[in-house]
Amino acid sequence: MTKSLTNSERDQLLQDLTFDQQSYLMNTLKRGKKTAFANVIAQSKGRMIPNGATDEEIGMLLDDWILDDYLDAGAVSEDLKCECGRALRYQYIVRHVKTGEVRRFGINHFEEHTGLPGTIVKEVVQGFTKIDYELDELLLKKQNGSPTYDIPEGLKLPTDIEEPLSLQLPLLDRQEKRLNSLIRGYREEKEALQRGSNTLEALDIPTQKKEDLQPKETLSQDELQGSFDLFADEAKEPLPVNNVEKPKETYFVGDLSFPTQEAIDGYIQQGTESALMICELLIKEGKVQDKRYSTKKPKIYYAVCTYLDSFVSSGSMSVEPLGREDRIYRLKSGQ
Repeated sequence: MTKSLTNSERDQLLQDLTFDQQSYLMNTLKRGKKTAFANVIAQSKGRMIPNGATDEEIGMLLDDWILDDYLDAGAVSEDLKCECGRALRYQYIVRHVKTGEVRRFGINHFEEHTGLPGTIVKEVVQGFTKIDYELDELLLKKQNGSPTYDIPEGLKLPTDIEEPLSLQLPLLDRQEKRLNSLIRGYREEKEALQRGSNTLEALDIPTQKKEDLQPKETLSQDELQGSFDLFADEAKEPLPVNNVEKPKETYFVGDLSFPTQEAIDGYIQQGTESALMICELLIKEGKVQDKRYSTKKPKIYYAVCTYLDSFVSSGSMSVEPLGREDRIYRLKSGQ
């Protein structure tokens, strides 16, 4: 088990890093604390904030306090003060989404200056402590010598794994587990493709002549449309085409109505990649009912994933699991 570092120990190990490494870790620390804070507030309202949510996405989901910034002066400084006037080393800056009010304070005055219940503040502090603990894990791994990873050529890495590796920084234990899973899946897929290629070569299937590939009969557009409609319930829907009107009252894919599909398309085009975030936005904007499992995960989650998976199948999007709780869907370049 990784030990927890004191402030002086943490400062010393940070000083041993390059400027780029320090900047990356500090930005990651700040982003982690923002997400931890938002998660506690969201959970108190029965919502979920996915890992990696942007500041804009967090602000879209919450109507309460959000953590705008986290500052570290390096030592207690008169430049950073609590609302009560006390000089601080660590200053938390929060903003109320609805009113725009901004407050600055130290870790011990969260409850006093935000009006949040003590139980909520306790969970926030625990979340911050967990983020600090992960920073300690990375610093100690770096001190002991960063491990090497046998990454196959051609494997595309998620940003949160690729960035630290490019800076010669180690991965967290949880990131290493994800990386090992990605490597295993990549190798299994390549082996399966190789087996399939070898099988085809062994069968020695003759190459068809070009003229043999031409259609024997040309069907009219009406006949083609009728053929498609006959199996419409079984067909997976391609990405919406802007110049085609869908019947909004009757068009469903799984449990998703056409207006819901349009909303999802809009979130994707705006850059939202998390399936869980898309679900929370649909609920907050009143486009679907707020029905959830006991884990607080929206019940619409699986329908949203099924809809987006159809785009993955068509080759217009890619998907990456984000732990067991979420999936990241990205438009491929040119889409």
